[in-house]
Amino acid sequence: MWKMFIELMQDADKNEILSYMLPYEKFSVTLYSEILHGGKSIYVLRGNFGEIHGIFSWWQGSSIHHCLPELYGKNRSEIESAFVKFFEENSIKYIFSISGEKSGTLMLKKILENSFEKTPKVQIEYFLMENGRFDSAKDLARMNRQLSVEKCGEQEISRVFPLQVEFEKEEVVFEPELFNEDHCLAKFENFVDAGAVFVGKIKNAPLCKLTVSAQGKNYVLLGGVFTVPKYRNCGLAKALLNSVSQKFAAQSKKCTLFVKTENKAAIKVYEKTGFKKFCNFEILYY
Repeated sequence: MWKMFIELMQDADKNEILSYMLPYEKFSVTLYSEILHGGKSIYVLRGNFGEIHGIFSWWQGSSIHHCLPELYGKNRSEIESAFVKFFEENSIKYIFSISGEKSGTLMLKKILENSFEKTPKVQIEYFLMENGRFDSAKDLARMNRQLSVEKCGEQEISRVFPLQVEFEKEEVVFEPELFNEDHCLAKFENFVDAGAVFVGKIKNAPLCKLTVSAQGKNYVLLGGVFTVPKYRNCGLAKALLNSVSQKFAAQSKKCTLFVKTENKAAIKVYEKTGFKKFCNFEILYY
């Protein structure tokens, strides 16, 4: 009987998996990056002849990030059966989140509800957006002559971290009492150490920032875009995004980001910067 099964990725499988994911890289930059840089707890959905039908990470039994592009036709029921078996054999007691392209997330949500009586507490819808163009260096220079863009160094953490705190309180934490500043600082310091935080300054004052959340082969995922409220609607975020997009374009990489579907103001800024929607993305929190 034709069946699919799920197995833990082996080191010898890495190149095969990256090759499978490459056409879908922009839908799952975080997952692609995780595999590219030696991540563990990566699982492979395989068919009867060992062919790949999907990939997902299962981090400490609490978080799933998936790339499941083959959910249609006869594959659907086989994929669902494979996941039911996987969850039966791997405890979902501590599951915290599921993230990825909307159809895959909703399929996993349905499985957990119907077979395991697990219902998410929070369901957030996003658009994934890709930068199709950016302004020329000449236009960028005109856009905001005073703004300088640079990587945040260790010596700047105390000045830039307050922007990260405000971003997380505005966009990330859905229960304010759950915000943990020490945990937030530790994550921020890791991004700074990796050279992944860009800050926009005027007269040496940090007014906007963003984080490179993940880097793959052809794409990078940007996140944490934040402008000090007093300086919004002045073109700072647009100038920052343009500058960073140019830096990665020089490396032959395109930038992606995701934005809440309800955040009309941010969507407008991103569209003005050349980003276009290409995918519905969903995150569930349990």
